[in-house]
Amino acid sequence: MTSLMNPLLITTTSFFLFFTHFQHFADAQGLGVTLAREMQSPPSPKSIMWLLRQKSMKRAKVYDAFFDRDLLTALQDTGVDVLVGMNNADVGRVAADDSSNEAVKWLESNIKPFYGRVSFRCLQLGSKMALQGNHEISTLLQAMVHVQAAQKRLGLDISLGIDLDNAALAESFPPSAAAFDGAIVPVLRPLLTFMEHNMGTLVVSIFPMIRYVTDPYYEYKGMNIDYALLNGVSPAVTDNGLQYTNMMDGLVDAFYTSLSKLGITMRVIVGETGWASGSTVKYATPKLAGEYIYNLAERLRNNVGTPLKPNWPVETFIHTLYVQDKNNNGLYKWYGMFYPNGSPANPFLNL
Repeated sequence: MTSLMNPLLITTTSFFLFFTHFQHFADAQGLGVTLAREMQSPPSPKSIMWLLRQKSMKRAKVYDAFFDRDLLTALQDTGVDVLVGMNNADVGRVAADDSSNEAVKWLESNIKPFYGRVSFRCLQLGSKMALQGNHEISTLLQAMVHVQAAQKRLGLDISLGIDLDNAALAESFPPSAAAFDGAIVPVLRPLLTFMEHNMGTLVVSIFPMIRYVTDPYYEYKGMNIDYALLNGVSPAVTDNGLQYTNMMDGLVDAFYTSLSKLGITMRVIVGETGWASGSTVKYATPKLAGEYIYNLAERLRNNVGTPLKPNWPVETFIHTLYVQDKNNNGLYKWYGMFYPNGSPANPFLNL
């Protein structure tokens, strides 16, 4: 027998579930979103700010202070905490000027006009530069020294950071065995030491779906996709007495372990994470993407840390606010929470 449900009831119930999910997201204090714009038709800054307000998102990552100036303008007086980037070319110019005058000019042009009206959480120098070789790491250190000096001259106080991903690690599993690649340690250590002394921030990228589908080790060890989705309940890994139910915790602790082996104590934030809602990659579906984001928000809402650092909740930015349909890298295409028209790409209603 066919059962016909009241369309009004369906609509009302769906709206309630959708609202509840985004209230759940809003309650996750350490959770933010990246504002990448690799789209065929990127929304206007005004539309982006409207969506941030509608979904009560209080943290955002702006990739390039120079090219994304319109976003910084729109973020003024919104109360959104911003992680902002300096592009690689600008890092090179700032590093080359030992007088720090180039750093002063850059800050005066790209940061100071917004300082006090935009809540800057961190200034990230470069993108993936530390993964390009020792020369680039040395460039980052010089740039950071000059930007730090320029901040003092201008009366600015923003934490400086760099980004890394798993490629910087010689080992990442189990977390206690993790260590930075020995080839980069001689130049990475002084950079991280400078950052530690100046309250710097290590920004890491963690994409469990990509790691799971490209590294057969996890399935070989009998870990199913729930370990990547943050769905784990019982421990999948026990490492030196610490129990891990999900890949995110394991990879964050791999960075903490690698830092400690260099004698460095520094807070790690996840500057990019997410789950693709479509592509030819296995497990890239809207349902699983929504599931991952929901689980991530739940962890941040509960204000929990990792097994190694239980009292250090991990500030995390979902990649991205809008679906990136222009990114040519198949592994990173179709990440995003919403389509340009504001409709959800990762509908929590599917859960």
